[in-house]
Formats: sequence, structure tokens, C-alpha cells
Amino acid sequence: MTVLWFSHFVPWPATGHGALARSFHLVREAASRRELHLLALAPPSPTGPQTEETLGAAREGLERYCASVTLVATAQGGGRMSRAVSALAGWPSSRAYWERWYWSPEAQSQLVALQERVHPDVVHLDTVFLRPYVEQLQAPFVLNHHNVESHLLARRSANGSRAARAFYAREARKVTEAERVLSLHAETNVMVSDTDAERLQSIVPGARTCVVANGVDLDFFRLPPVAEASPREAVFLGGMDWFPNKDAMEWFATDIWPALAAAPGGVLDRMTVVGREPAPLLRTAAAADPRIDVTGFVDDVRPYVARAALFLCPMRVGGGTRLKILDALAMGRVLVSTAVGVEGIPMREGEHYLRAETPQEFVEQMTRAAGDPALRDRLGAAGRALVEREYGWAPLGDRLEAAYASAARGTRVAT
Repeated sequence: MTVLWFSHFVPWPATGHGALARSFHLVREAASRRELHLLALAPPSPTGPQTEETLGAAREGLERYCASVTLVATAQGGGRMSRAVSALAGWPSSRAYWERWYWSPEAQSQLVALQERVHPDVVHLDTVFLRPYVEQLQAPFVLNHHNVESHLLARRSANGSRAARAFYAREARKVTEAERVLSLHAETNVMVSDTDAERLQSIVPGARTCVVANGVDLDFFRLPPVAEASPREAVFLGGMDWFPNKDAMEWFATDIWPALAAAPGGVLDRMTVVGREPAPLLRTAAAADPRIDVTGFVDDVRPYVARAALFLCPMRVGGGTRLKILDALAMGRVLVSTAVGVEGIPMREGEHYLRAETPQEFVEQMTRAAGDPALRDRLGAAGRALVEREYGWAPLGDRLEAAYASAARGTRVAT
């Protein structure tokens, strides 16, 4: 079987954001089983277009696994003003902003040429936002959903300025229509959790789904027991160019940290936040209190997690499953999280994590964990056991392979 994987970003390096890490590991797993050709868009970063040096390094890395790698740098501007102008210009369009953002005539040409050269048995579309290319597909396709995107947009439309709420509400309606059209045409829809599968089927009755969860590199994310870490240190991982992470850290900076700092004893000696584009409110809080350490992007998160016994996840918006949660569990940290933060992961409160929904509950749960070594040991061991049982990349690759095989046969088997 020959697979053509069409991605809206370059899945390299493996240590990037959650969706990137998911795609990299599944590309690697799929390529170990079948002949896989990768076509990936390379949209500009906020600082400008992708450089040939960056793309060359990614191409070289991915060619270790893939039969061929084609990277297409897209021309849309990556700056905030350019995005705002594009959003305004697309207001009357029936296409979602991100469908237009990922559209590239060169990518369309490359897609056609690649199919004519390799004759794929199945095409993997890595997001619903690649809908404008579907008419060019020459083989059955599976559609991956990193999240149920319309659900995320609908949640996001509840916050922000009046203009932002109007924009995201309209985009949610556009994306819902894209999901309805494309999900029904896909041989199967690859979801990251049972929760997301149920959400998609509520939007698109009759959509065929299979679950290939987010996973974790169990060898890479292996640390000494949580007993060896400081119970008065906590860490958060996540790029803040993704709204749910940005919202979580703004809530932390404005409400949760002041409550922690005001509690008897202060609860924490250090809170480390690791991830791209830290929110301005977070930087302001860090400038005012040396106990908050904001690192920005780092190549290896493990040293920051190793010294902290507690992993904080105050997410209020989300979908899919959070790779950072799985990484934290794999490293045996004590997770203190909202219910939204662990959504889609079969975790039980008090057995795998401590739940907190308000700033005061975060204070209470983190104080409880800091003062109870036996609790920390028990939660850390249970979290590691959960990811070992459910979230290794090899069995997840087997599930994706089964989805491809069904799609190539045209059997449209939902699992």
C-alpha cells in the first residue's frame, strides 16, 4: 500500500507543539509499515517566511522515514496585521479563514504531480482546513482531526472583544459546514479521543470515525521518581500561540498565581512556564515575581519537568487530548488540572490526577500534594502506568494502519 500524507504544517522537529508531535510520530509509524510520501505546507512564522535552511533541515530529518518529502512554503504573510487584513477580506466568503490561509496554487500543483507519480492507494488529510484540495484527490482519503475545530471555535467565541466574538462565531459556523461536507466524504475520520468522536458525530450524523489517540514517547519521557523532585515547584508546558494555552496562562497570571502567593507559606517556591510566545500578562507577572520562570521555547522540556513534582494545567478551553498531559504523566509528575485539561483521557480524579476548577481549588490541591509524599508517589506511579498501557506510539500506529487498510479497500469500516 502507498500512502500520501498531506499536512498543513511541516511535522518536524518531534519536540514541537502537540499537533506537530502527533503528526511526526504517526508519520514515522506509518512509514515503517507502508510506503509513505509526505506533502507538507510550510506557512510563514510570525517572524516571516520559512527559510531554506529550516526547510532543508526538516526535509533531511523526514527523509529518514518517508519515501519522499515535498515541502511547499506558502506565501501568505505571517504577521498579526497581515492576518487581520486577511480575516477581514474573507468575512463574506463561505470558506473558513484557515481554509484560505492554507490554500496555495503551488501546493495544488504539487499534489496533482505527486499523485500522478506515486499512485497512492489512500490519502491522509491532516486537517479539515485542507478541504479546498479535495477535488484534486485521486484516491480514497482519511481525514484526521487534531480537534473538532468547530467546537474549539464555538468555545472561543464566548471570550474576547465584541469583534473577536463575532469573528469566531462566524468562523465556527463556516468550519461546521466544512466538517459536515468533508467528514461524510472521508472513508473514515481519525479522532484523538472518544469524546471528539462523539462530538463530530453529533455535528455530522453518519460520519465514520476511528480513534487514534495522541501518544507519548515512553523512552524519551522517562524521569526519576517524583519523590526526587521538589514538591514546592510546578511546571506548565505548552505553546501560547495556541489559544487554549494562552487563555490558561492568562488565567494563571491574573487569578491563580495571586491566590497561590497569598496562601499561608506561599505554596510554591517556583513556577516554570515552558512554551513559545508567552502571553504578555504572563511576562508581566514574571517580571513582578522572581518565583515565576518563563522560558519561551526550549529544545528539551525534561530538565524543567525533572525538578518540579507538580504539573499545573489550568485549561478552560480545549479539545482532543493534550500531549503535554501525557508527557507529564509519562514523567511521573503529579497533575493538578481542570476537567477540561484532561478531557478525552481516561483518567479518574484522585487516582490519576487532582482536579481544580477555581483559583482556591488550585491552592488547596497543590497544598495537599506538596504536603503528602505518599500521595505524590501514588499519583505519579498511576499516571505512568496509564500512559504505558494506553498511549505508546507503536500500538497507535497499528490503529492508523487499520484505518488506511479499510480506506484503501473502500470498506468504510468504523471502529
